[in-house]
Amino acid sequence: MQPKLVLSGLSLGNPFVGQSVYALRIIEGLLRRRDGFPFQVIAPAAYSEIKQLVPPEHLILLDGRPPLPHELIANIYWANRAASYVRKHHPDALFHSPSPIWARHQPAQTVVTLHDCIYRHFRNYLGKWFIRRQLVEATERFAARARLVLTDSEFSKQDLMEHSPVPPENMRVLYPWVDERSFEPISESTLVALRAKLRLPERFWLYLGGYDYRKNVEFLVAAYADARRESSHIPPLVLAGRIPAPGKNPVHCDVHGAIREASLPADAVLMPGVINHADLPGLYRLASLLVYPSLMEGFGLPPAEAMAVGTPVLASNTSSLPEVVREARCRFDPSSPEDLRARLLDAARDTAEFHCALPHEFTERSGLARYLELLGLGSPSSPAP
Repeated sequence: MQPKLVLSGLSLGNPFVGQSVYALRIIEGLLRRRDGFPFQVIAPAAYSEIKQLVPPEHLILLDGRPPLPHELIANIYWANRAASYVRKHHPDALFHSPSPIWARHQPAQTVVTLHDCIYRHFRNYLGKWFIRRQLVEATERFAARARLVLTDSEFSKQDLMEHSPVPPENMRVLYPWVDERSFEPISESTLVALRAKLRLPERFWLYLGGYDYRKNVEFLVAAYADARRESSHIPPLVLAGRIPAPGKNPVHCDVHGAIREASLPADAVLMPGVINHADLPGLYRLASLLVYPSLMEGFGLPPAEAMAVGTPVLASNTSSLPEVVREARCRFDPSSPEDLRARLLDAARDTAEFHCALPHEFTERSGLARYLELLGLGSPSSPAP
């Protein structure tokens, strides 16, 4: 196959992070096309999971071994290997990195996705090593030389225009889209089995996302505890995902400390752990409400995924989230515990007022069409049934 498009699969080494989910949605959308769109995904052969995600005819697997067993060094090594391979073997193809990348030599036609520049506002993300800061700046310079830079929202576009060297005329917004499985019917027996598997009560409120400090989960726990003290109709709060180990960390929320400080009983906050991607649509359907208190997002996929299945949503009114959750009644000030407490008390009486329709831009059909249009590769055919 001579591909029109070569996608970097370097972010697929960690399937639970947002950049990996973004890349997978593009790959899955392209695979669903009826016309056998000519694209390939380039990734290290050591990524064993990728062979279950991408058919072999769409894979370019790179052999080799980084000079040092360090994540940062490995990322630089594989990025340079991937860019060099595309330059040599597919010079006419468009090379798209769905996550920030740096390589010494750039393929002739390069597209890079910079999801945001949140690291410029939350400096702890850059860590204590000077090389990490240098690498972040190098990825921005690499993107500045690209033919096109995609970003996740108008907020991120404006933020990158202000804080990065990327030429504004080269930037375009491509909203991420929700998993097509979100729109498929789920049987009652499947939901019952999932509830039992995750040990969930009949009624609960849900937080799903990361636990780095901008996610503001400590704030959520405190506001939830205040609302619970005022109303006996507050259901348990489910914190899904990998919870950081107890104790203070400059990058992570101290979830366990926040629960202790709020004096919440053991059955008030439930932590089912990491959720398989296949279980996410069911988890959203089971939840009575999704609460998303993040201080800053390039997009904010969990609220969109919840809206896709009809689950009521409460989300912050900051950064990109008003672009995602477009009903003002479904947003709150993430710096005001009183504001969130009041919304939670309203939700305890009736969650129906926090229903919010999913914008059409966040569906695969719309998103993939815009993706291919921006790349100059035409419009997609109808997805296969």
